[in-house]
Formats: sequence, structure tokens, C-alpha cells
Amino acid sequence: MLKVVERELTMRNINSSILAGILVALFLAGCASAPERALSRDVPPYATLANGHDPLNPDQISPLFDRASTAIEEGVITFYERKRGHPLNVLTISGGGQNGAFGAGFLKGWRKSGTRPEFDIVTGVSTGALLATHAFLGTPADDAVLEEIYTQSTKDDIYRNRGILSLLLGADSLMDTAPLRALIAKHMTAETLERVAAAYDDNRRLWVGTTNLDYDQSWVWNMTLIAKNGDLELFRKVLLASASFPIVFPPVEINGHLFGDGAARSNIVVTGLAGTKRPGPPRYGPGNIYVLENGRLRRPPMAMSDDIKSVAGEGIEALMNSSMEYVLLRAFVSARSHGYHFNLVEIPAEVDVGKNALAFDPKQMRAAFDAGLALGKQPDPWKHAPPNLGGTSTWVMDMFLEEK
Repeated sequence: MLKVVERELTMRNINSSILAGILVALFLAGCASAPERALSRDVPPYATLANGHDPLNPDQISPLFDRASTAIEEGVITFYERKRGHPLNVLTISGGGQNGAFGAGFLKGWRKSGTRPEFDIVTGVSTGALLATHAFLGTPADDAVLEEIYTQSTKDDIYRNRGILSLLLGADSLMDTAPLRALIAKHMTAETLERVAAAYDDNRRLWVGTTNLDYDQSWVWNMTLIAKNGDLELFRKVLLASASFPIVFPPVEINGHLFGDGAARSNIVVTGLAGTKRPGPPRYGPGNIYVLENGRLRRPPMAMSDDIKSVAGEGIEALMNSSMEYVLLRAFVSARSHGYHFNLVEIPAEVDVGKNALAFDPKQMRAAFDAGLALGKQPDPWKHAPPNLGGTSTWVMDMFLEEK
């Protein structure tokens, strides 16, 4: 029986692993238990809720914004427009596991098109967090780093399987992410941190989303401020936490809190919703919010198997797409409310990227990278409204599309 369970836990299909992990966790709940933890009331000095409020006092403005009170009054976009002196270019990168290869390829292709701007604000979640730093720094050498990570890595560079004995002894996940920690450390060096810190002085910002598992909240981290204060260990920890898929990867402890994949609550960080006043017209004319979706919200219809693994896998994908539809609508509303252009790109439906986002299969990652590269080279690869998958009335979309 144990051999059957172990074989199930090491299946390549991550959706099957998730299902098996849940069943095993429930079965073993009485066999082993983790040490009790006290609820931390310590707020890390670099994180806020997405609306700029204090995570532990959600009705109050975060101390981070109290230091620059006009930011929360004006709103983040208006505040940084004034600081930068021009319309903003905001890049938002989603999660997607190995499909981050699409984002890496798109960024390179976008550069080759000659239309890629310097980004004033970059946000990332999960694999998007791993892409975000080098997208933010934005040199051809940074593109090369992303190409290396997303076309030359395998699952052995990301995680290793835990044995059944570890689960019996109360392990906190199916996989060990020591390889991913090493990969992050390799590319997030002291020199990288100095470059991010320099961008802070230029009023550019890099933000990463995580999920606080203790409080069931999305916490957004000011990575540029972390870099400015020279905390390389914390910088790396936040990136690891943001990419730590629940159950499969272990949570990451920061200041007594447990953090997991930012995509567990929101697959992108929506920029522009923090503020106490309704936005006015853009100070310098319309800017751009670019959303790089490392996934696809629509796939070609197909008759799927009615076995439990297929049903569970498709069910999980449907839940993730439903969540993404909602957050994309929020991003669209934010862009239109500020008089900004909304721009979305996603993996073309015809590209075969597999169904296992954590397979880290070189062949599938190369296909995703090449698809992104080709799309990024196109003169206008963008969709200018989120797809309506049936959850939003058409008049809602029309209302915002008609606004000038």
C-alpha cells in the first residue's frame, strides 16, 4: 500500500500530486502534527495590503504610506506620475510556474521590436515574482538571465521529492525547494540588489505579492525599499515565498508569519487601487498598464477523461481561471479609472505548454519561450480589454470601454 501511495506522490502531473497530497495529509493528520505556533503580531516594515492599508490593522493606512501621506491621498499612480514627471509604464506579471518561460520570451521579443519602454513600476506574483526583478532592471543581460532560467532549468533545479517517511513525520509539503533557494541566490546577488536600490532613488518601484497564510491576506512587498536598505536575505526570502505553491512547496517564515504563493489569493498585483480619493485625469496624458499573463484563459474545447485525476486537474485550472478573470477585471477598471491604456498578452491557445505547470520540462518551456519571443516581436500583440469568460455582464465592459 505504501508503494502505491509513494508512486502517486511522485507522479509528474502536479494536479495529481496536489490531489494525492491532500488525501495523504488528511490520512496522516492523526499520525504526526507540527509544533504549535503563536500568531505573530509583527508587521514586516516593507509590506502592505494591496490597497495601501496596514495588514494587521486593515482599517488603517500602512506606516509605509504614512511616511509619504500624499501617496495614499493622491493614489499610487498619480503620486509616481508627479515624482517621475511623465505618464507611467506599469508592468504586471502573473504566476504560471514553468509557463514563466512565455514571459521571459515575450520580454526579449518586445525588446527586439524596439517598442519596450523602461518600466516605472513592475509587479510580480509567483513565477512572475521570479521574472520581475530582471524585467525591472531591463538590460539585454537581464533578458539573457531570464532566458537561461526558463529554458535551461529542469525540475531538479526547482525542487526535489520528499519521501513517504517525511510525510509520516509531519513534513509541511510534498517537495523540498532547496534547489529553488539556490537558484534565487545565484541570480539575486549583492550587485543585483545595488541595481534595484539605485532604481529606488530614481522613484521607480518593484513590488511582489505573497499570501500570508496566517492572516489569509495578500501582502505586497516594496522590493525596492528592501534593496535600498540592503537586506539581501529578505529580498530572496520574499521571492521564494511568492513562488511557493501551497501543499506542493513549503511555506516560508518571515517575521514569525508563514507565507506562500501570492497566486493563492491573487494571480497579479493590481496597481492603482491604493488611495483615499477617486483618481483625476492623468497629469501628463495616458500611460500604460501592461499585463503579462503566463497562462491562457481560454483553451480549445476538448472531451476530457472522466477519471478522477483529469476531473481534479481540470477543476483546479477552472478555479484559477475564474480567479484570474476577476483580478484582470480589477486591473482593467484601475487602468480606465486613471485614464490609462490597458494592455494584456497571454499564451496563444494553440501553443502546447502541457498541463503540469510545475513539470519544468525543457521542451515545453522552450515552446512557451519561443511563442513569447514571436509574439513580443509583433507590432501590436496586445488585447485592450480582459476576456469575458461569462462572469461579467457585457454592459459593465462597455461602460469602461466607452469612458475616455
